[in-house]
Amino acid sequence: MSDATQAFPDIEIYIKRPDLSALQDWLNGLMGPITSMTNGATTSITMANSQVCVIVENVVKGGYTSVWFKSDQTPWATDRDCALAAWEALGLETRCSNGGWDGNDEQGWRRFTAAGETIVNWFV
Repeated sequence: MSDATQAFPDIEIYIKRPDLSALQDWLNGLMGPITSMTNGATTSITMANSQVCVIVENVVKGGYTSVWFKSDQTPWATDRDCALAAWEALGLETRCSNGGWDGNDEQGWRRFTAAGETIVNWFV
């Protein structure tokens, strides 16, 4: 199975220091209308198709916010597709796993910035 031929079972990306309102506006424009409920650093969003997206602010060192779509019912087939769309919409550094998630980060992480797309080792 290649990432290009089959949708991931869920989508998760990490955005560096996003404005929560701008992030919600982006999601509303894609999958709206949305409803949200915030509890501390965690915001749960229910989209028009009843799918859930969980946003956790500052989940990773460096100010990265996790954006996790808990199903494959999204406009994107892969984490990379979503990360690229988030970068294009928000203009903020965005990262995702480099391929399917298997609990092993040795493949590195994709990073989208103004300099383009690169593979980085997040943990060094």
